[in-house]
Amino acid sequence: MKSVDSPMLIPLVLAGTLMSLHTALPLPAQADSSPPMARYFGMRHGESVPSSQQRICSSMAAGIDPRNGLTERGRQEAQATSDAWIAAHGESIRTAWQQGGLLIVSSPFSRSRETAEILVARLQTWQRQQAPALAIRIEADLRERDFGRFEGQSPSGAIYRRIWDQDATNPEGSPWGVESAAAVQRRGAALIARLEREAKADQGRVTVLVSHGDTLKILQTSAQGQSAAAHQDPSRVKPFQTGEIRALI
Repeated sequence: MKSVDSPMLIPLVLAGTLMSLHTALPLPAQADSSPPMARYFGMRHGESVPSSQQRICSSMAAGIDPRNGLTERGRQEAQATSDAWIAAHGESIRTAWQQGGLLIVSSPFSRSRETAEILVARLQTWQRQQAPALAIRIEADLRERDFGRFEGQSPSGAIYRRIWDQDATNPEGSPWGVESAAAVQRRGAALIARLEREAKADQGRVTVLVSHGDTLKILQTSAQGQSAAAHQDPSRVKPFQTGEIRALI
């Protein structure tokens, strides 16, 4: 079973200017340097049918297709890491949930949505009907990065490395019709900004963002005040493994 990091707040980097090519895009949630209102955890979907086939599945049409959901191994990963997260953070989860402040937010893609459903099922089993009903909120800004002309191609690993090399030199670039790393960073930052505005009326909120490998890595660059180009460097941004849930830092 994977270990779960201790809870940490996302250190929002706040500034009023637009990013230059190699400057981090701030999360525009607040106008000062105060800490975020909510605690954020990232959860990557478990192994999916496309990933088991080393096939890129990034368009919305293909992503929401239930045939591109989780494998049995992916379901087991999601269950195991959900249980580990609950065991590590049970008291804070329970308190937030009982106060209506536990929020599960998922990409619309079937592999992420199914992962979120497993997390919710494990939470409900743990609480045994002693907490309010828990719904999953779908947010398109958590969707997979669009890999453009590479949609449906394999082997995915070599293609990803080619794109990440491009990201390292130009995070605003979108060759081959691939969504730029900077564009993914902007939509992730916009989502956090919306959630932060909502959290002002809901102190102590715990939010789990169920998403995809590149999306979560790039979201971490915003949280850490780095350029989107940093996402491809594991010495600067720790990738999420399939099914992994941990503090988003």
